[in-house]
Amino acid sequence: MDNLSQINTILVPVDYSEYSTLASRYALKIAQKANAEINFFHSFYSPAYDLIDLTGNKNTQTKLREDVTNKLMIGETENMDNFLASLSKYIKASRIPSEKISYEIRPGLAKEEIQQIASELQPDLVVMGTRGKDKKENSILGSITEIVIRKLKHPVLAVPENYEFIGTENLKKIVYITDFDESDFLVIRKLMGFTDLMGLTIYCLHIGNKPDKWDKIKMDGLKEYFLKSYNTSKVDCDILTTEKNILDAINDYIKEKEINLISITSRKRNVYEKIFKPNLTKRLFYHSNIPLLVFHS
Repeated sequence: MDNLSQINTILVPVDYSEYSTLASRYALKIAQKANAEINFFHSFYSPAYDLIDLTGNKNTQTKLREDVTNKLMIGETENMDNFLASLSKYIKASRIPSEKISYEIRPGLAKEEIQQIASELQPDLVVMGTRGKDKKENSILGSITEIVIRKLKHPVLAVPENYEFIGTENLKKIVYITDFDESDFLVIRKLMGFTDLMGLTIYCLHIGNKPDKWDKIKMDGLKEYFLKSYNTSKVDCDILTTEKNILDAINDYIKEKEINLISITSRKRNVYEKIFKPNLTKRLFYHSNIPLLVFHS
């Protein structure tokens, strides 16, 4: 995929929680804009795979595991049908043809099964809620979403637990956090596709304790790249000189500019680690109503 203006398939892993509902509504809005297919996915734990080996032949054990899993699948299918029924008014409002909406359910560990279906489906975008029923105190995204962001090579849009979905009214401005890595230019190509598709205004932001003249030169070069490559000057490029914690600085910037969406690149370890480092988790709670779009360079 060269850029996110070509979103043909969206994968939405769900656990039927309120957070999954918010993420699903966001995904439906993007699918509507992109005329994309949307695939809802759920994986569930089956105790059949942890059964102690019974006396008897292997065929008997395999049949027992299949029987237990098939019975669980009936309930899980009903849960998925109920979940989609709860989204029916949003699906109807999106006017997405029914043939473009599908779901799949598999037994197994969520973190593994999501990676597997992403490998098979090759979605252009993965949309997830940032917390589910398995939320952990040491991870703002919850263990599953954080693993998906780290492991998948596809763009991941994480929609946080306290996000108030309105529609396009609260999807207008995106900030791209840069450390002037060479991968910026590759990611910006993808980012521009997404912003064009969704009609977003872009803010490019670099934060440092002591930015020097080279930072300004690099930022001017980045803005020039936007102008020459995409024929747009409607990109604000800012450098913040601050002695604050980087997260506090981002928080202030988000409030000042009324940002609706944050974008980063996971390959930039110096940015990514600062944002997801577990001991900084409590400082991240101001992001609780800001979705995060993660690219991989």
